[in-house]
Amino acid sequence: MKKISLIILLFASFNSFAQINYCAKGKHTSSASLIQHANRRSSLSPYISHELKYDVKFVHLMLNSERTTKFISGGVKTVATVTVAAMDTFMCLLHQNHTIDSIRFNGTLMSYTRQDSALKVTPASPIPNGQSFTVSVYYHGTPPVGAAAIGSGYSNATSGAWGNQVTWSLSEAIAAYQWWPCKQILTDKIDSSWVYVTTDPLNKVGSNGMLTNTVAVAGPKVRYEWQNNHIIDYYLISVAITKYVEYDLYAHPIYLAPDSILIQNYIYDGAINNPSWVNTQKPILNQMPSVLEFYCKMYGMYPFYKQKYGHCMAPFSGGMEHQTMTSLGFFDYYVDAHELAHQWWGDNVTCKSWGDIWINEAWAAYSEHLTAQYLDPTNFAPNLTTAHNNVMSQPGGSCFFTGVDTLDANVIFDSRLTYDKGGSIIHTLRFVTNDDSLWFHTLRGFQNLHKGSTASVIDFMNFYQAQTSINPTQFFNQWYYGQGYPTFNVTWNFVGNTVILKSIQTTSFPSSIPVFITPMEYKLIRTSAPDTVIRVIHTNNTETYTFPLLGNVVGVSVDPNNWVINQTIGPAQDVNLTPTGIRENQNSNLFSVSPNPSSGIYNLKMDNYVGNTFFISDLSGKIILKGNCASVNAIDISDKVNGIYLLEIRDAQSRVVESRKLVKK
Repeated sequence: MKKISLIILLFASFNSFAQINYCAKGKHTSSASLIQHANRRSSLSPYISHELKYDVKFVHLMLNSERTTKFISGGVKTVATVTVAAMDTFMCLLHQNHTIDSIRFNGTLMSYTRQDSALKVTPASPIPNGQSFTVSVYYHGTPPVGAAAIGSGYSNATSGAWGNQVTWSLSEAIAAYQWWPCKQILTDKIDSSWVYVTTDPLNKVGSNGMLTNTVAVAGPKVRYEWQNNHIIDYYLISVAITKYVEYDLYAHPIYLAPDSILIQNYIYDGAINNPSWVNTQKPILNQMPSVLEFYCKMYGMYPFYKQKYGHCMAPFSGGMEHQTMTSLGFFDYYVDAHELAHQWWGDNVTCKSWGDIWINEAWAAYSEHLTAQYLDPTNFAPNLTTAHNNVMSQPGGSCFFTGVDTLDANVIFDSRLTYDKGGSIIHTLRFVTNDDSLWFHTLRGFQNLHKGSTASVIDFMNFYQAQTSINPTQFFNQWYYGQGYPTFNVTWNFVGNTVILKSIQTTSFPSSIPVFITPMEYKLIRTSAPDTVIRVIHTNNTETYTFPLLGNVVGVSVDPNNWVINQTIGPAQDVNLTPTGIRENQNSNLFSVSPNPSSGIYNLKMDNYVGNTFFISDLSGKIILKGNCASVNAIDISDKVNGIYLLEIRDAQSRVVESRKLVKK
């Protein structure tokens, strides 16, 4: 899912688009609503344990709903199997806004008890382990406002752009119970689901799976019968209802030739022939077959290819990856690519807990970068840079969430950490792997192993190590569990046929990660020879690398392919940097330091460097003092610990022109 937050400049000339938000990632809601829901669940203990006594096999939603109202009525049949020694109580959740008309257990009309949103039925005798049972709940009511990651679990609104009144669901993370009686536990995925909706004949209804039938019923009404025969998680079941026009496309993955995959799009009847939609959004939608074909190459065959993929328009600000039929507010290339990627990352393989949301959202965000790299290369570097800059807009922040964090949608769907940092560090892990064939083979294998199921971050780490023989523990400790990012202060020189690189790393959150141990690339810009990229490992705060090289090095670029979230100081040429270290010009009469060693107070003579800048740093590279050079300077570092410090003088181009070791004792 992506929630959009910047104004779509493309549509600024149209008044109808004035309130559309664009381009920020994340699913945000009032944290209070999620916490309130969680507190309700906690207050139901020990009743909540009843949800753990059965495994849902099939749900059949038989609903009455219209585009003009949130009111909903009908019934939901659940078929499940007992997973404990004996089940003496069945429990599911349905918001207290709804009135229960009746409940049948294995066809028998039953009494029930209700506490808040917990609905409990006691069968005449306990149901033994392994035995299946059927519960049908008939109800009606108006779903509440809020609690979903974007808006409400069930909403009704009019599109300001096109004038269509729409009713739609959006159940992530724990809002499905607002509109249908269900079990909201991620690890109990439903084996198959049917969604039948009876509505006004002017409407179309979009949902999961395949539209198997439309049936005229009394009213006059029409019933849309959607059937899904794939495993699905509770929050991915959806409906969208308005006056739609169907617009179909077809994808042709190489693995499926000569067959194709239907991309079934339900477009507002107010938009489908509108020139502004036709000229701006339709061309974007028309690119989705190529994105689907691309993901099939990267991640394996589209998991639901025997059914379809599609989109339903609904008036909310973003997109939601409902299985086989994404709901979205409008068509944007990267929003659409993000939601499509969720069909693999989130729908086929679902996060095991909301604390494992990295499995869903980080991989969808990473897929945007892949899409840019291979299908829209001019935007690849800018998109990565934008993501990295957002991550570095604050010094700390982790992709890891505690149980308390997962009660707050503003945390688990955080744009900076879950989306941009999460997706960017996957890009870095590909860099660590350093073998694209192995990398994509690993991703396809992970999808195949966990298809139709759930997975945790730990599950991915273990699978990655088994496939690549690379232990990812240090990487995840730094980038997933840890906080901050590195800054590389880089100087260089070229002497004879040898290039010397010196990189001093500091981190934005040193109490979490004092040094990021990571591969790094440096692009060496040459005359008389092509530019070249070298790969090194940065292990210590200060690293010096030397390489024999043809040609003449005239410049250096740090991390030219944006593999690593980082900031850079320099690179500056340091004419005193030699293959054996720092060359100190002790014979210069224009520059002197005395006394040295000292207790921390030094007198500096700088006649030749007036107007330049001096820096003093410790051996970790941390700058402890800087200032403008005068003819004579008195420098006091007596408050620092005893040891060796480095004094550098840099010119206006940030080149190091003098350097000295300062010894404090």
